[in-house]
Amino acid sequence: MATLVLARIAFEGRHGATERERRTLRAFEVDVEIDSPLDRARASDSLADTIDYRDVADIIVRLGTTETHHLLESLAGRMLDTLGARFPSATFRMEVRKLAPPACPGHPAYAAVRMSWIGSG
Repeated sequence: MATLVLARIAFEGRHGATERERRTLRAFEVDVEIDSPLDRARASDSLADTIDYRDVADIIVRLGTTETHHLLESLAGRMLDTLGARFPSATFRMEVRKLAPPACPGHPAYAAVRMSWIGSG
């Protein structure tokens, strides 16, 4: 078993609990860890035998920039469902962060949710 890691995938999206938040672009980041049996890739040194992290990042950025969600939980769930459908034998752990969440007391650097998707393999 191997773990692929992508950190701080950045995009701007229209996600937020209020209509006002969703009217303007906000900064988001995603970290994702992917557990998958990658013995063939280790032996072959071939991109065809691994999970191409460019495909993973493309799915995350595409969904983050083209869809609108009220909650981080909904956005992360959609990303995980899509990744799981594309790579069904992998297990995913993800953190989705909204940077500088507006109107939040204490002015945190980000608000985040962590979720997992367990594959069939």
